[in-house]
Amino acid sequence: MAIFYRGSGIGTYWHINDPIENGFAARAPGMTSTINRLMFHIARSTVNSPYISITRSYAVAWRYAMSSSVRVPTANEPAYVHEIEIQEPLPQNLELLDPVKEVVKALPSPTSIGPPYQHDGFPDFLLGIVDPRNMGHFLEKHSMQPPSSEGTPRTPNLTIELETLVRALRDAEILAHGNIPANSIKNRFDVYY
Repeated sequence: MAIFYRGSGIGTYWHINDPIENGFAARAPGMTSTINRLMFHIARSTVNSPYISITRSYAVAWRYAMSSSVRVPTANEPAYVHEIEIQEPLPQNLELLDPVKEVVKALPSPTSIGPPYQHDGFPDFLLGIVDPRNMGHFLEKHSMQPPSSEGTPRTPNLTIELETLVRALRDAEILAHGNIPANSIKNRFDVYY
């Protein structure tokens, strides 16, 4: 048995349509599961996908519920964190994907032609990927070049692969491909400030 969480902010689809009754379903369940769709789902927040984002972290789900709310959650009007318990064997037509493992399988070799997934900036460049709203200035710091180089100043390389890996780790994210049945949703916690 594994425990996962999903936050539902006030005004969001899953706040209005309680998944305790019908379970969680992806917005586009008929789409084919591909590595590109997986990366766009995580790195670009593309919700029109065949995936449902869940997390191992109650804190991440809480933060999502609070930040995605159209109004400030209160005791009288709370946001929700749903607790999801998934047993093995998995329910029929449900697959759980670890996005880090999926992306790693698709990465090119270190000697391949084309941009590597690694960045070429300062170590704090990753902070900008983790928290672009508050630390986005780290994304804009020019990439340092060797002294003999007369290249044009530029920001470091940021590939969708790196962005996906960092955000999946930041959010302790797992993707469900298929429906999460209602009987897997064990609790709905009211959350507010």
